Amino acid sequence: MRVRSLLTIGVLLGALSSAFGQSVSSETKDKVLLSMQNTIQRQAFVPGIDFTQWPAFLAKRQTEVDHARDVPTFVNTVNGALRDFGISHIRLLSPQNVKTRVSGVTQGFGMATQKSESGLLITAIAPKSPAAQLGLEQGDEIIQVEGIEKPVSYPVPPDNDTTALTIKRKSTGTVKHYMLAKKAYSTDQPNTLTWTNKDTAVLRIPSFSRTYSEKQIESFVAEVSQRKAKALILDLRSNGGGLVRNCQHLLSLLSQPGTPIGTSVDRRLSERYVQTTGGDSKDMVAIAKWCGPTSKTVKMAQQPFLGKLAILLDSRSASASEITSAVLKEQRGAVLIGRQSAGAVLVSLFLPLANTEGFEVQVPLSDYVSPGGMRLEKNPLKPDVAVEGAISESGDPVLASALKAIK
Repeated sequence: MRVRSLLTIGVLLGALSSAFGQSVSSETKDKVLLSMQNTIQRQAFVPGIDFTQWPAFLAKRQTEVDHARDVPTFVNTVNGALRDFGISHIRLLSPQNVKTRVSGVTQGFGMATQKSESGLLITAIAPKSPAAQLGLEQGDEIIQVEGIEKPVSYPVPPDNDTTALTIKRKSTGTVKHYMLAKKAYSTDQPNTLTWTNKDTAVLRIPSFSRTYSEKQIESFVAEVSQRKAKALILDLRSNGGGLVRNCQHLLSLLSQPGTPIGTSVDRRLSERYVQTTGGDSKDMVAIAKWCGPTSKTVKMAQQPFLGKLAILLDSRSASASEITSAVLKEQRGAVLIGRQSAGAVLVSLFLPLANTEGFEVQVPLSDYVSPGGMRLEKNPLKPDVAVEGAISESGDPVLASALKAIK
């Protein structure tokens, strides 16, 4: 079997998209579950996690699995069982999920919601989505769906079909009616560099995965240095992670060569630690201290930017974003602004499941400890300056706090 894999430390947060509702047969479900069991028990590794428990976790939801008639319901049920491991970076992906991960294109409305007093509050809008193109905004409230008041959910129609929504805009109180279509849209967001004043630049990196461009990021950091900026604000809000090498690349542009990035504790290192010291294989911090850093920054063609740093975070800043933030805070004195991060930091691999016509499973391969001895998995980074406000018509309170903090 030809394995097409992607080494990543990213958490792919799919809250803004929806999967096709294709049916799933009992035979397909059995093939997926058997291949998953073999793959997880053979490949997955996190210190202290017993992956032989997977059949027991699945058995608790077997009735739900048996009753699942479509792919999204089946995948969601299986992923519910995987969450019983209590770790990140382990999940089942449907063929449609796989296509979205590879192409950056998905089908849906492009918005995330949560229950509110009058219906559903829109908490996020994908920039290129049907919801964004229609003019919907974060903070808008859905007060009717297909004429039903105070909705608790909204139906996802077939592709290119529409749903009738009544929206109340919080900022003005105006109420409007919309026909929102389910369409294909790109989830990719560009990297950007903007200037708040002559001394301070803001580098926005939405992902360390598909859209991260080494050449572009290098040119942005070179511009910051050439214009003799005193401070750089790194915006990693909603950045769910990505490739290991991209995280290392950015850190090399913002740190002296040889700066420790941290320790990746995999199965081989854990076993070597136990054989050599007789210590506890679950003591991540002790293993990292014994081994030392497994990666460091490298010398780049251009000089690193060594001015002041502030990093913007929120609850969807995960994995590579958390590693980057932890290293720059510990090694460069960066100030963290916003909300605490996701606490989801494991190196993982996407593996195709044999004989399943496109399903994949993401499995963790190793854990991570920062240079300062902090395990980030289930241990979110806490901001130095906590800011709860979101971007609105009146401005960006998190960015405003960062500008104040670095003065």
